[in-house]
Amino acid sequence: MSEEVSLKREVGWFGSFSLGYADVGADIFIALGLIALYAAGATPIVFLITAFIYISIGLVYAELAPTYPYAGGVQVYAMKGFNDLVGFTAGWALILDYTIDISLFALAAAGYFSYLLPQFTDLIALMGLPPLGVISITFIGTLILINYLGIKYSVEVSMGLVILGLIIQGFVLIPGFLLVFDFSRLLEQLQIVGSPRIQSEVAYMAGVPINIQNLLYSLTLAMASFVGIESIAQAAEETRRPAKYIPKAAKLSIVAVLISVMGFSILSMGSVGWEKISEELEYSIAGLVRTYPIVGGFGAKLVALAGFILCYASSNTGVVGVSRLVASMGRYKLLPRWFYRIHPRFKTPTRTIVLFGLIGLSLASFGNIPFVAELYIFGALVSYLILMLAFIKLRNLREEVYRSWKVPGEISLRIGGGIFRIPIVGVIGFIGVACLLILTLLFHANGRILGSLWLTIGIVMYMIYRRKIGLKAASSTSAQQILPISHIYDVGILVRPVIERAEAVVDTVTRSLDKRFRIILISIVDPEEFNLNLSNITDRAQLYQLRSEALRELEEVAEKLRKIGYKAESMVFIGDLEKIISVLIDSGRLEFIALIRRITGKIKIEKTHENKLYRVISRYHGKIMVLRRI
Repeated sequence: MSEEVSLKREVGWFGSFSLGYADVGADIFIALGLIALYAAGATPIVFLITAFIYISIGLVYAELAPTYPYAGGVQVYAMKGFNDLVGFTAGWALILDYTIDISLFALAAAGYFSYLLPQFTDLIALMGLPPLGVISITFIGTLILINYLGIKYSVEVSMGLVILGLIIQGFVLIPGFLLVFDFSRLLEQLQIVGSPRIQSEVAYMAGVPINIQNLLYSLTLAMASFVGIESIAQAAEETRRPAKYIPKAAKLSIVAVLISVMGFSILSMGSVGWEKISEELEYSIAGLVRTYPIVGGFGAKLVALAGFILCYASSNTGVVGVSRLVASMGRYKLLPRWFYRIHPRFKTPTRTIVLFGLIGLSLASFGNIPFVAELYIFGALVSYLILMLAFIKLRNLREEVYRSWKVPGEISLRIGGGIFRIPIVGVIGFIGVACLLILTLLFHANGRILGSLWLTIGIVMYMIYRRKIGLKAASSTSAQQILPISHIYDVGILVRPVIERAEAVVDTVTRSLDKRFRIILISIVDPEEFNLNLSNITDRAQLYQLRSEALRELEEVAEKLRKIGYKAESMVFIGDLEKIISVLIDSGRLEFIALIRRITGKIKIEKTHENKLYRVISRYHGKIMVLRRI
């Protein structure tokens, strides 16, 4: 049997950021006019509300992706926190999203391409072919080839496109605020809450004002503008130094997307207004820029170029995301194992790249995909709802997990003798996503019907497949394969009683050990080292006095370590140093003992102490750390 080939870590922090930003940053080029059509002047407010949910999602991925750096993202977290069935549901909800992403943004890129080079489009039309379909098929075919050859080349394409896109957006936004923005007009527009016009796409309810229903409908569309940051998690297994790079990339993506989305929405309402923006649904930002004095014509071309660049990068991210997601589901037997095939040379999931690239290509060949667009919102919200639940559950696992970055804000409740941790961001995200999912079910008839049908078909096929291979649908056995990047290790720091200074110990620990280690400061008052006899009453009193002083000093060190984020406690023993260390290691209470190596040998008790330590070191190879004293 041949050895299993794994994915290769070739993605740096900027590559990770590019995947996250490309998948979200392009959405504003499609969504701005659409949101204005329903939200009217309240468009910036709608984007701001959904931005809070996007921030919650991004922060959760910033914690979970480096903790469990596996391809699959939310599907993996759901399996770890709950079971395989919940993991499958989360993954299945995202599969169609990613496939639609490939097609939708390839079509959008083709649209911007035809805007830039209309002669090329006319030539294809003269041949009797659908121009957008032909161009988008060419784009997707190129992406399949690039992704087949390696994640390195795919990410380099995204990086180059994102850099150009960011530069162009800066050139568009800054002149806009300087030349055409009017704050008083913005305030005037913000008072127009929801469009009063009836729209055929909205499933209206009796008794509720039309403008309010349009506003609520626009919230679901605006959330679709923020879908995509999970692409960072899909490439986690191929990211170098995930504990450091993924949180950095996720947080940077959040900031960049917020600047872009809020910048364009505020600028548009404070210049041309919602009616003008909503009239040009396909090229709303280009229509905005055309109003710039002097530079309007050139600026519109720049916008088209930025739209083409970012939409093409987003389509590429769809190929990366769906191929890793489906391969991961095959790896953990949520789908047939056939899907998990990593090319021995290119280290990419080639079967899923080709298969789902071709599915996206076939959808794009129609020239538009309105019949599945609402599923994009439905699938994303279902996966995000499971993400928030998994996040809360994983915070409460008994397993001690090292988190390189942790979302701040947590409430701890004592329940049944244990502690239940409630991350505030997770609760906010769950409530926000749940509300948007309810609105989607109310106002999106296609999403409600087709989305539920998609999930039902998937779950039925999953049940049949699991039964065929002899596994329970809700089994949790796969969770045992999903190990965190690192556990929290209990390490005992042996501190010389009365001799070591608190500042020196703190400096030594912080420079030698990171926060994946739980620090247990240990001092051992060995009667032999102090030439004292435990059976002698006077000597015993002196030993107890030494223990009290040592405990006070250790608590001072522990408190300083706790203030800078370490988990630290202290303990002092009276007895033979060699025997006590042996008991601590043999009992399993400590995984390592760390010795602080002294620079000087002028203390009288040094020789006895060192002899005992050498015997311990020779007995417990691999359990002893030596820290150089600062």
